[in-house]
Amino acid sequence: MNIKIGAKIKALRKRDDITQERLAEVLGVTSQAISKWESENGYPDIENISPLANFFNVTTDYLFDHDTAEKRRKIDEYCTKCDAHRMEVKPIQELIDMMRQALAEFPAEEKLLFRLAEALYQKISGHGYYHTDVIDGKYFIHDYEKHKSFGTWEEAVKIFEELLATSLDDSIRNECRVLLSQIYSYIGEKEKVLEIAEKCGEIYQSKERILTTLDGKDEEIYKQKFVLSLILNLHEPFLSLLWFIRDGNVSDEAYNIMINLYKFIFSDGNYGGYNIDLQRLYQRYASFLAGHNKFDEAFRALENAYNHAKMFEIYIPELREKSEIKFTAPYVNTITEYSKDYGTFTQMADLLRDLKDEEDIFLKKLRDDPRYTALINKIEAYLSSN
Repeated sequence: MNIKIGAKIKALRKRDDITQERLAEVLGVTSQAISKWESENGYPDIENISPLANFFNVTTDYLFDHDTAEKRRKIDEYCTKCDAHRMEVKPIQELIDMMRQALAEFPAEEKLLFRLAEALYQKISGHGYYHTDVIDGKYFIHDYEKHKSFGTWEEAVKIFEELLATSLDDSIRNECRVLLSQIYSYIGEKEKVLEIAEKCGEIYQSKERILTTLDGKDEEIYKQKFVLSLILNLHEPFLSLLWFIRDGNVSDEAYNIMINLYKFIFSDGNYGGYNIDLQRLYQRYASFLAGHNKFDEAFRALENAYNHAKMFEIYIPELREKSEIKFTAPYVNTITEYSKDYGTFTQMADLLRDLKDEEDIFLKKLRDDPRYTALINKIEAYLSSN
């Protein structure tokens, strides 16, 4: 008897929102028997196996994990397709449908459940609605009712909560906490966000920080990784705080500090995949500059965004050919990038889409300038020739 059958029964029961009492009634056993199975203190009799499989619409092979290698291969294939789809910025509904199909074939598989919930979350997060009124002249508040109007949030919350309760995979549980807290923030459940936060560690308790305590060569490797992790996670809070400061000179200096920090870390100009972050940073800087009517500086920032997108496009084929590339600058020379981490998406297409986005009210100020049209044409020419 497969010792994991109890966990399978529990996961299937939770998936279908079935109580132990209801399952016991269907099988003609006691609820105590169900509890024993799920806690691995006993196993179903052989005559219960087929009814269990039929009730949950799964195969007996699924309950016993027969042909595990082929099953894992198919699940991993679904996960790979999902991750590639997300990187290529395709319609999110396609991804949701793909994951539903995968779960119809492999019910209760937590890797697939997580990816479905993540896709449902992305359908909400792509909008980021705020109330038009600003509290005290500077505080934005999420439009809770508008976010709730996206029905996908309820299903996403249910899956994330179940995975937090049942998954033994720390990486899945950590991701669930992050995305679940964002959904609760969108719909105004502040207390639930605080409750999740209380269960998480401080930065100094993080995996990246703990690994820096190793010695020898490991110490250098993990301290470099920790530095990069800090920089990547500094962007959003550091630059978002500028809204509350409302001082154009301070904001300008802040953008330049972030840009120069990258230049310092990647001192030889080899940014690799981090060209993506610099491209987006320069785009935000250009929007800020346009908002302050510094049009010449804004176009220089957009040109830098274009250059970093192009550097990324040139870098990726080389990375795929070699499968992995090490950085060479002193602060990152132990870190390796892998081709599998970048899928098939392109930054130049993303840049073009962003520049044509009508919602950026500051970049709109630039659109009548011939330089803006020239940049659009240059990107389109690049894309058509590659």
